[in-house]
Amino acid sequence: MSYVTQGSIPEVLEKYANQSLEERTNCLPAIQDLGPPDLVQLVKLNHHSHKEISTFFYITGTNVTSSSSVAAVLNSFAMIISETPQLWFGKHKPWRVIQATFCSYNVFSKTDAVVTVHIPGSAESHMVSSTGEKIKETEQLWLETFISSMIRSIITADDDDADFASIVELRKVNPLLSDESVALFLEGFETMFWDGHKTGCHANLQLPTLLENYLVDTFFKVLQLTRRFDHGIEIVNRLIEQDESCRVLLAKVYMLSNQEIKAMDIICQGIKINPRDAALLTLQAEICMGKSRHDLAIHAATRAVESSPSEFKCWATLAKIYINVGNFEEALLTLNSCPMVTHKDRYHLKRVFNPLKQDLHLPLPVDVTIDEVTTLNPADVTQEHKTVDASLLNLPAASLKSTFAEAYGLLTEIVHKIGWEELLRYRAKVFVMEHEYKKEKSHSATSSTTLANDATIKAVNCGNGQQNGKAVNDEDFRAKRLCERWLDNLFMLLYEDLRVYTMYRAEHMHLTAQQMEFKKTTLEWELIGMVSWRLKHFKEASEAFKYALGLRFSVKACKKLIEFYLNERVRMNQLETSIALNNLNQSTLSIQEILKYRSFLDINLISNLVKLGVWNHRWYAEFSPKLIESLAVVVENGGLIKVENEVKANYFDSQDGVYDLMNEVFKFMKHYNYPGTDN
Repeated sequence: MSYVTQGSIPEVLEKYANQSLEERTNCLPAIQDLGPPDLVQLVKLNHHSHKEISTFFYITGTNVTSSSSVAAVLNSFAMIISETPQLWFGKHKPWRVIQATFCSYNVFSKTDAVVTVHIPGSAESHMVSSTGEKIKETEQLWLETFISSMIRSIITADDDDADFASIVELRKVNPLLSDESVALFLEGFETMFWDGHKTGCHANLQLPTLLENYLVDTFFKVLQLTRRFDHGIEIVNRLIEQDESCRVLLAKVYMLSNQEIKAMDIICQGIKINPRDAALLTLQAEICMGKSRHDLAIHAATRAVESSPSEFKCWATLAKIYINVGNFEEALLTLNSCPMVTHKDRYHLKRVFNPLKQDLHLPLPVDVTIDEVTTLNPADVTQEHKTVDASLLNLPAASLKSTFAEAYGLLTEIVHKIGWEELLRYRAKVFVMEHEYKKEKSHSATSSTTLANDATIKAVNCGNGQQNGKAVNDEDFRAKRLCERWLDNLFMLLYEDLRVYTMYRAEHMHLTAQQMEFKKTTLEWELIGMVSWRLKHFKEASEAFKYALGLRFSVKACKKLIEFYLNERVRMNQLETSIALNNLNQSTLSIQEILKYRSFLDINLISNLVKLGVWNHRWYAEFSPKLIESLAVVVENGGLIKVENEVKANYFDSQDGVYDLMNEVFKFMKHYNYPGTDN
């Protein structure tokens, strides 16, 4: 497999020559994260007018292993543009690229690799420091640049938050098309592992560590996509020889490769060596919880919290287990104790500078089209935003991020199980309400006594139900805690979500009973679906997303439906296994009905994945791990031939290029021997 540049290229017209390059160099000192996406700048000459213009666009996933590989990429772009007249703002223009420049940021050494190709002519390259000075190129700097580029490509490939506010002048290509690139990344991972903390970490973590950072995240995703688990195991085993804490990485690789028994063996060995290894304890708790062994899970999660009380994940795992076993008092107390990350946002690709709308050139790809997807009119979507019900558009829970979004998800799990009124009862039982606190404070002032122990309790004693929080020293309040302000705010957001959801469900049911149409725009159905999804009403959410897609294409509704169908598939598999193991049918569904429903799910999965693939292509995104992984589920269960036939039946004879687009994904899966591709 080799890297081939094809399809349309989005571009931004520069106000003056080298504008993007100057702006990029100027912003280098201020970069505190993984940096901007790779940048391609082109200088073009018009054959007829002999006028020069300069443009630029962003790209992820290109081969930046060396200056020569980058030069080859630049030449391929120049060839595409120079071969045929380009559709330029509605008119065909005969351009010839006379110069191309590529920039890629190195997060490890805080440098920018710059390669310039003169066409025809020579190529030159150099590195730029964060202070703007040129520095000498080395093999190590190029390795760091390649690893940095790979990380940016992988972790931003499916950026859901960017659906409505993304960099549109961006191409995303698959960085894993060649075995050489994969091998180089895995080797580079081992070399750069000890500096991985320099890459930053997920927004749910306070600080990057040796085991939790974007380099490690990318390593796992590459293994998952390329199925190179054996290679990954070899690498991690060598790392363990230098640091025993790396055992958790080995256990996770075994989990990814569906070798749970080996993973548990590694976990047990690691805990024997270090009984306070919070990462291993948390992973053990998650596995036990997945096996419905909540007794073992609580024990492991409690020890994890005791070992690392400042880690959100440890507390969140313990809260999740309490919710699963129905111990909602402890779940709320544990949730109240979660250490929240308040200062971080998720990493997104950012522009070097914001272009004017009239300078954006976004040609519509003509090689792959589905009318309802490709020709979606942005003006229609804009109009929907102007007329949408404000109560739906401004729900604050939709904008929660990081640990607050996860904590809200745990809170909605509780309310989904027991209802709002029961949740309020538990809340009043474990937390001091404001009116109680004021009353007690007033009483204490009258009797010349003060409330004691009003500081945050840092000691953790989960077995006795003592959590972080503010205790009140009183025969009535001793067992209660003051609810943290952020959690109190989540209760208010939850109330707003429930109020809106209940209102729309009631209206829907009333109009359905009256055999009247429930008229909403696609955006409104999408927002109704999202609030239903947040509240764990997944069936109702899927209905709303289907209504939305029935009016026009919506990428968010499409993605959520794919997620729903995948979850339903897992549920059906578990139900089938349960029936087989018990040798009796305690389910309302028979085996035949399960098989029929699973076939229905597969057909709808394929249909929505095809539309998502075409949408991605329309926005120059040729790489989507979620699309590959979702399709892999269907292929593993039904076989690649069956999936190919389903796509062929609908798209093979047409001239829209859809089958060819999906066939690229099939080739990728075949190349890396995905389960189901050999039949």
